[in-house]
Amino acid sequence: MLTYDLSQRGGTPLYEYLYSQIRQDIIDGILQAGERLPSKRDLARHLGVGVITVANAYDQLLMEGFIRSEERRGFFVENVSGYRRKPPKPVAPKEEPPEEPDEEFFADFKANRSGVSHFPASIWSRYMREALSLPTDNLLKTIPYNGLLELRCAIAGYLSRSRGIEVAPSQIIIGAGTEYLYGRLMQMIGSGTTIAFEEPGYQRLVSISESYGCKGRNIPIDEEGLIVSELEKTEAAAVHVSPANHFPTGIAMPIQRRLDLFKWANRTKDRLIIEDDYDSEFRFNGKARVPLFAQDANQKVIYINTFSKSLVPSLRISYMVLPPRLLKRYVETLSFYSCTVSSFEQYALARFIDEGHFERHINRMRNFYRGQRQLLLNALEESPLGKISTAIEHNAGTHFMLRVDTALSGKQIKEAGREQNLNISLISDYYLNPDEVDSRTLVINYAGIEPHHVNEVLARLGSIFPECG
Repeated sequence: MLTYDLSQRGGTPLYEYLYSQIRQDIIDGILQAGERLPSKRDLARHLGVGVITVANAYDQLLMEGFIRSEERRGFFVENVSGYRRKPPKPVAPKEEPPEEPDEEFFADFKANRSGVSHFPASIWSRYMREALSLPTDNLLKTIPYNGLLELRCAIAGYLSRSRGIEVAPSQIIIGAGTEYLYGRLMQMIGSGTTIAFEEPGYQRLVSISESYGCKGRNIPIDEEGLIVSELEKTEAAAVHVSPANHFPTGIAMPIQRRLDLFKWANRTKDRLIIEDDYDSEFRFNGKARVPLFAQDANQKVIYINTFSKSLVPSLRISYMVLPPRLLKRYVETLSFYSCTVSSFEQYALARFIDEGHFERHINRMRNFYRGQRQLLLNALEESPLGKISTAIEHNAGTHFMLRVDTALSGKQIKEAGREQNLNISLISDYYLNPDEVDSRTLVINYAGIEPHHVNEVLARLGSIFPECG
């Protein structure tokens, strides 16, 4: 009779541990080809486990071809001697230089990291385990092109509660990252179309647009956001904006500028507004701004957001919301694309949102970032660097700008920063032609800075500038 010490399984499910032990015995030749295995009931009685545990282990072995079932006779070991053959010695590849690891900095002002140490990993793990324990046909079958219904329903509920957006789950498209969804949008909008972007802004989106045959046009901003009168001078048929929290300035677009933007969009039938609501959850005073999508009366706005900032960067789940007119076009032209996010992650995120953990996490992180921001600003004011700099911040997002009165060039600032193990981000990095911009304004992304490192970070940053003495 097969005997295994099931107490050694640790946190592994019983059936999985039993399956692995029998499988290894077959591979090692302890169980010979043609040998009959105990019946499920006999083995369950012998090991002191449920019959269903043995049945699940046998089913897995059957599925993988390690055993076979013969009617009225039982289960028999298959010939898997090929597993025991020593593989041929591989031909040594030509020597290649080792891959360089990602550079690590004491403080990385450029990396848009969130506070990963605050992520409720134990809760997330629970929902992932729950997803893995569901009947296989629920989560192993093909995912709809627009994502798992459970997650789309959860997102629709969250948007209604927190952003004032009322949409049907069918209007939501799930994808692996904002850049992926943006690529799909460019395909739908069509090659040759001109897309306008805020400058400064996320220049990578301009490159993505041009890779799909679209033309990028950068539009300057002022203290109220994108200058619509400048947009009017272009042939753009769509414009990408972040009205709730412009990156990297943090500007929130006021109502009159929003109305001007809608007027521009409504002048012709095919003009569109792509609203990027990234980082919008982190506003530290006043009410959150109502999204353009919720104010749109003419189905002109496409809404995009992501969970990579609000949860953790490695969770590559983003979504876009299409108005009915554009949803019809998307279904007709792009619904042949498969959803790019695994059903297990989608199910776990749906449960995470439905059970209220997402909103509780957002509230905790909003409080943490508010305190982190104030800690950094207070320490900055008291430091030598504070005497030669001015913080420009709008109580939103996990970054602010710091204008430094220095004779150093942008290149010199970055080089000196690397000597202090700091990765410096400059406002000029977010312009199409950075050399034409005054680069003495730094973008301070503080999300990844631990509170106990704040004084050391500012000391290193201040040491870059000779004006600090």
